[in-house]
Amino acid sequence: MLTESGKVLAVESNGVWVETLKTSTCAQCRAKNACGQRLLASSDAYTRVHVDLPAEFANLQPGDEVLLGIDESAFVSGVLISYGIPLSAMLLAVLGVSRVSDTELFLVVAALSGLLFGGLIVRLFARTLTANNCYKARLLSRANNLQARPVNLH
Repeated sequence: MLTESGKVLAVESNGVWVETLKTSTCAQCRAKNACGQRLLASSDAYTRVHVDLPAEFANLQPGDEVLLGIDESAFVSGVLISYGIPLSAMLLAVLGVSRVSDTELFLVVAALSGLLFGGLIVRLFARTLTANNCYKARLLSRANNLQARPVNLH
């Protein structure tokens, strides 16, 4: 199970909006200085996710910290679908055009067309997968709300 902590932004009747906190493993990676993910993680663009609200979390309030999770198999299959279909469509388009013509311009147009067509297939396929609960983040637990409180010295 892949997990990420987040903060509840709003509670609705059918779910909660959670803003993920920027707690990634980027600081521990060997390639941290050459990775674009580190730049994205350090930006102010937080990710907001709508999560179904199970009965055991009915008393959540905005500001509560929660732990979200998604199955590894769902993550891996999502990555394979997202990247594999467009790349496969691009390669098939280039192979098909290369049998007819060796002109570089035709091959470039075929590659871009195949990539766009594969992207459209993924977009259509993703709409059918949104109903599948294994691809949705789930509330796993409420994080410990033990926060250090400032001490008044006066």
